[in-house]
Amino acid sequence: MYYTVDRIEGNMNGCEIAVLEPDDGEVINIKLTNLPSGVKEGDILKFENNIYAIDEQRTKQGKKDIEERFNKLFLN
Repeated sequence: MYYTVDRIEGNMNGCEIAVLEPDDGEVINIKLTNLPSGVKEGDILKFENNIYAIDEQRTKQGKKDIEERFNKLFLN
């Protein structure tokens, strides 16, 4: 299953949380300490074997897609 890190928010019971959007389904909140070090907004995470890992390839592609959409909307 893949998730996009929508945002990182302040404290929830003394911990920072990341709001994750799945490919399908409901948004979930995860303690930042349960995610890979250095995770940031916009990263694509793969959840497998109860472990979240940053999918560098999907993250790069996702950012490229967003940039292309932005350019089409505002620079044409």
